[in-house]
Amino acid sequence: MHFITIGSVIARARTNQKNIPRNDLIRGICTEQTLYAIEANQYKTDILMIDMLLQRLGISPDKLEIVLSQETYRLVRIRDLIEKAILRGRKELALAALASHPAQNSVTQMYHKRMQACLSYRIDKDYDHAATLLRQAVELTMPGFSYETIEDYLISTIEMENLLALERVQSEFAAHTDLSLHIGHLEQCMRYIDRHFTDREEHAKICAKCAWLLAKAYLKQNQTAQALVTCEKGIDELRQHTMIYFMLPLLELMVEIGNRLGIAPAQNKYVKYKETLCFLWDSYAQKWYPTDMLFHNCCQKEYHLDYELVKSERIAQHIQQEKLIDGIYKNASSFSNFENAKVSPNRKTFEKMMEKLDLEKGRYNGFVATDSFETMELRYRLDTLMIHDEYEKAEKLLKKLKSQLDMSFTENQHVVEDSEILIHRSLQKISIEEAYERQKKLYESLLDADKKNLRHIPMRNEVLIINHYCIILLELGQKSDAVNLYVQAIEKMRRSRMNAQYRYRSYSLLLYNYIHITQDYLTACETLKNELYCGKASVFPLCIHIISLILENREEPRKIWMRYAECIYYMSDLYNFLQQKQKFSTFLKDKDINII
Repeated sequence: MHFITIGSVIARARTNQKNIPRNDLIRGICTEQTLYAIEANQYKTDILMIDMLLQRLGISPDKLEIVLSQETYRLVRIRDLIEKAILRGRKELALAALASHPAQNSVTQMYHKRMQACLSYRIDKDYDHAATLLRQAVELTMPGFSYETIEDYLISTIEMENLLALERVQSEFAAHTDLSLHIGHLEQCMRYIDRHFTDREEHAKICAKCAWLLAKAYLKQNQTAQALVTCEKGIDELRQHTMIYFMLPLLELMVEIGNRLGIAPAQNKYVKYKETLCFLWDSYAQKWYPTDMLFHNCCQKEYHLDYELVKSERIAQHIQQEKLIDGIYKNASSFSNFENAKVSPNRKTFEKMMEKLDLEKGRYNGFVATDSFETMELRYRLDTLMIHDEYEKAEKLLKKLKSQLDMSFTENQHVVEDSEILIHRSLQKISIEEAYERQKKLYESLLDADKKNLRHIPMRNEVLIINHYCIILLELGQKSDAVNLYVQAIEKMRRSRMNAQYRYRSYSLLLYNYIHITQDYLTACETLKNELYCGKASVFPLCIHIISLILENREEPRKIWMRYAECIYYMSDLYNFLQQKQKFSTFLKDKDINII
């Protein structure tokens, strides 16, 4: 697809799709002049501001694929460091990292208040100060906010988290909490979330957190039925999108509700869900990893680094530095500083390099598949239909997608061709031989000039091409070739300076298919850790199954590998993986294991 800037996505969503006035969108975030500059791709901003603007427009940043400068990625990593330091109780490190994070506008100032509040809450246990800081954070980006005027605001996921965190601190530790008022505020938040958070995954993330707080408040007032319904709502939202993060506190609350209702633990499936998830969490999640931090989310980003992209493309095309920099940089030393991540070029310089490399120019500081979010959603729906083997519906949707794309761009042609091959092969409209030849041609377009290696770290569309080609190779009995292609793509990502968590969708897909055909134990464990770290449960059953099989083959004690078999059943039941659930229901019953 044609790669264009995030600024044009914001502009189109604001005007054509949402008809939102500039002043409503930017309230408390930036000036109108800044938004003009962002929409015109003339403003180099932090990704945090971009995320908030997109979320206010009802767009999930997780669905965009973004190229970052080293400078921007540095801020992302600093925020990771701040969060981890707080969760590990390392106050001095957290304060030092916060001091290195800029606070020159209302968004970054809000972030400082938010994380200082988190530190006060989790390390200092100074709850009054945490509440004061959270009020300041809310006021910075939502000036004049009150629950009576909540409908007058566009609220991002980040800002809703601030509101929920403030309610949490005040309800848990304030000396004289008005519980009815607290419940009223949370109910207003939930109504706002249901009405205005139109992206289903963003809705699920924030709904689960609000549901947990609201259900806890209902229990304090002995409104057990309301607590049950609310808690189940949060669980169902996470279940629909295979999200693991924040599932554990909801399950713990459901167990408490079950106890109050007099349900015997042996007959309560939520007890088993909780025990299973606790076992996996204790076994594979990092020790500091949070379960109920409102400022933490499942991570499904697709980030790339500008200097890695340029350097790998230059080398793949056998272009010497001197030739590429002619007319762009004064000397090779300046360009080397860019390729070695010491400096970041301005937008015009980056565009000139991309043009010389015959790549789309509008990628700097962020690029996406199309400037129409409706088209992005169409592509997302197409992928979902193909994942669920609904190929006749996918064929119709592909025609609609094709009509909305500019097919003069090579990237668009590849996306449509890749999807068409898979759909037509699955519907038996083309032979395996024809599918192979067409998919091979697509795959070879990703290789360097010598046709030996991938030109660069594969992007999302390229990962799909690689995966579909490997599937055809497996069908033709060429297993070793498929394994080698998966290894090459995975190793490309592992060697990147970009943390793999910021390539979740692509990296997880490659790992999943690799372990599916190799049954590799260490990679299965790594994949399971990656799923937990990114807050997703998409490939839980496969990873756990491989671990279980290998433990059984190693002749480990029966109770150990059978524990993993039970995990597969209960995780499949929790997330509605019906095929795996049925398979392991039969297996466990044959082994005389009682299941709920």
